Amino acid sequence: MEINELLTMIYKLYKMKFKNADSVHENSYKEFDEVYQKYDVKLVGGGYNSKDHKELYFMSVYNDEDHYKETVEKLKSDPTYIELSKKLEVDREEVQVKTLEGFNI
Repeated sequence: MEINELLTMIYKLYKMKFKNADSVHENSYKEFDEVYQKYDVKLVGGGYNSKDHKELYFMSVYNDEDHYKETVEKLKSDPTYIELSKKLEVDREEVQVKTLEGFNI
């Protein structure tokens, strides 16, 4: 990957809060990863808040802003994504998303 590609990448940092810690573990994030892979979106990892296992963080990476917008439109009609999202929303209390732009280190 070239430096210029890193500079245009868009990172989405998600923070989700669930009703209980069991809800975090019951959801299949692997299935979400499979859906995102279809649209060339990379999930770079995440984890639980060590002091509150009801909080989950993860990050996704898009090639650029256009890739992000195109993917959002495609996900709106992807039946697997829609079903997974519905299951997730049952026990999710809150979601926050931060957008980060890539930079050269």
